Amino acid sequence: MTESKSKSQRDQFITKINEPSILGSEWYCMYETDTKVNFLREHFETAMMNVIREPNINSTAVLRADILKEIKYENSKTDDKIDHNEEITIDNTNNEDFNISVADSKQTNILDMELRIPQLSEELDFHTFLGIVRRMVPRNPYKDALINQTCLMMESPVRYPESSLVIYTPHLDKKDDCPFYIPAVKNVAILFHEEHLSVHYLFFSDEQMKQLIQDESERIVRTAWRLLQTAYKHSRGVMQGYEKRVNHDQVVDKVKFQNQYITIKKKYSQFLVENWKESTDPKKHVFEDIAIAAFLLELWNKIYGPDFKNKMQFRDLGCGNGVLCYILIEEGCKGIGIDARHRKSWAMYPTTVRKCLKEQVIVPSVLLRPHPDLKKNNPYLTHNNNLFPVKMTSQDLIAPATVLFTSEDLLNSPQVNATEFPTDTFVIGNHSDELTCWIPLLGYNFMIIPCCSHNFSGQKIRFNVRKQPKPDKQASSDKNASSSKISNSTYAGLVDHVCYISEKVGWKIEKEMLRIPSTRNAAIIGYKNDKLSEFPTQEVYDMLQEDGGPSGWIHNTMQLMKKNPRNH
Repeated sequence: MTESKSKSQRDQFITKINEPSILGSEWYCMYETDTKVNFLREHFETAMMNVIREPNINSTAVLRADILKEIKYENSKTDDKIDHNEEITIDNTNNEDFNISVADSKQTNILDMELRIPQLSEELDFHTFLGIVRRMVPRNPYKDALINQTCLMMESPVRYPESSLVIYTPHLDKKDDCPFYIPAVKNVAILFHEEHLSVHYLFFSDEQMKQLIQDESERIVRTAWRLLQTAYKHSRGVMQGYEKRVNHDQVVDKVKFQNQYITIKKKYSQFLVENWKESTDPKKHVFEDIAIAAFLLELWNKIYGPDFKNKMQFRDLGCGNGVLCYILIEEGCKGIGIDARHRKSWAMYPTTVRKCLKEQVIVPSVLLRPHPDLKKNNPYLTHNNNLFPVKMTSQDLIAPATVLFTSEDLLNSPQVNATEFPTDTFVIGNHSDELTCWIPLLGYNFMIIPCCSHNFSGQKIRFNVRKQPKPDKQASSDKNASSSKISNSTYAGLVDHVCYISEKVGWKIEKEMLRIPSTRNAAIIGYKNDKLSEFPTQEVYDMLQEDGGPSGWIHNTMQLMKKNPRNH
């Protein structure tokens, strides 16, 4: 952030150092908006509920919050008094999914599940209408402790019906127990009152307050400003009808995925980063593949059941550096990684993993075997007698020469993999480039993470996003209706085309935007197809011809063996 930009953003707020807060004599107001805001209480509360459920919005050091307990209070007016009737709507304190089981993780006072309600000035007459106990799960639970925290949504329906208050209270008794990802104070309050927004602290001691609030460079003071900025920005976003462009966690439960991610990250990240052999950034590639491995493990558990390791095996086509294969095999999965080129990283893996990494080119059997109809009438046929010209260059040749390979030659070559796998195989296409569009045609359950656009000949191409149905007149006239505009980027076109291919050959697909450090993070998943036992079906042959045919595939894929690997 540049200095000028930072200053312009700060000009939206006014510092209220050393001024007592209207919340009570022990509270201090840190920052308040300089002018009246143009959003309403309902916008503020919607935004703050989202931040309560997604605390990573405020801190990148936080992975998520598990909601352990949620209590609603039903209010009724009786002679200007508020009666509270508790209604417990959620209680996950005994739910294993919300109790992270990571060995050696740091934890502080996580058995304290009771709501903590601080003292407030009676003048404002604020009362709780929603109380939540959440467990804060840091991104690195071996460095920062898990803690519980009370989040209160409060209102003053009699005196200030347009005001609203949110209070965060960590279940901690001294500032030294506060982890890095929260301000080291007893309470944080964000107040929407008389069309102004403000952030207030209740310090653990007056001495702490006097030491800190004078210096705006102190992290605890800067955090207060950021909290106000986030509340302001997200409340305005709600008012303006902002909708998330990407919805995560559609296929695999977020909590299960993140718990798995934390576990395998601890097991493998240090070894992989410290022993990295490639020229690429190890942190980017290692943590991306750790996240993909965590997702796959939970996906397979969902598809095949808890004993999935005994029910399936994988093939990672275009496995590259082999990190994903290494993690999955070390986690007890059976599988093989296949790539056209051996990578330097393969040497760092244990022998059991190295044996499962194969240097082969992929030539799908649909190009080499006879058509199923022909096979029915001629059961003795094992190949289709096709000839494939490949231009070869070598120091031993006087001039470049074209070599003709037969389908039989390729089927018998140890350097060729014809993708004829056991029926229990799950195919992975993790940024597999030329292979991306082929994978739905192979006849096995799959997950594809598209990266670069290539057709069935292996040539680079741009696919356009299919036209979306026009919204009806009523929907299009609604100002609050979400936009129907669809991105037509090269990547969006590739993702859409892979979905189209998959659906054309019978797959019922699911899509997930993976939580990985990559902009190319769409996962297309297929594990339901009524015609799997009949593959390759006529629809497979039709799809190949519709996209221009695979005439150059053999030549282009063999050239990959001579080229240096691409980096993503």
